[in-house]
Amino acid sequence: FLCNKGFRNLEDRGGIQYAIKAFLEEFNQNEEVEMIVKINPAYGVPDIQKMLMLITDKRTNLPKLSFDANMHDYKDMVKIYNKGNVFVSPTRAEAYNLPCIEACACGLPVITTNYGGQTDYINDKNGWLIDYNLTEVKHEIQYEGISWAIPDLNKLRQTMRFCYENPESIEMKGKEARENSLSYSWSETAKKIKGLINGMD
Repeated sequence: FLCNKGFRNLEDRGGIQYAIKAFLEEFNQNEEVEMIVKINPAYGVPDIQKMLMLITDKRTNLPKLSFDANMHDYKDMVKIYNKGNVFVSPTRAEAYNLPCIEACACGLPVITTNYGGQTDYINDKNGWLIDYNLTEVKHEIQYEGISWAIPDLNKLRQTMRFCYENPESIEMKGKEARENSLSYSWSETAKKIKGLINGMD
């Protein structure tokens, strides 16, 4: 499993905390499974060990979990995505969610919250959409009066377990994700916008 997002605190909008929690609760060290968490350092990097203590509740027998908080050139991000089989993005709110479409372009199906901009291109054919509940944001003043999603952790765990036990489904949805991503390239998007602008004449 692979994640790629900013991760500042346990209320973070990107939802990395939910991905980690679901992974650590669902799997154990005796299973051949790993989660790679790529943290975007542009938003700051938290005290990882402190975060894990809060998320794991001091459990032992944990599955393999690794972090990468380095700044990478965008051309090298392909190597990061190619380390994974399934992309996990239990986000709380998004305008578009660029990492999801990047993962799709690398042939990774996506597990994500059924809320936010990524639902414009993630569906049951190229990924798995997770149920959620909306809650008002109270930890950051700039989002006063706005609600973000909290993904259903049980459903997230079940979906990750399903992926682990059904690699053929990963392969099938991964091919669909790759094919679907081709229509969301920068050049194709520019053509669509140009068409919209021309249609306004």
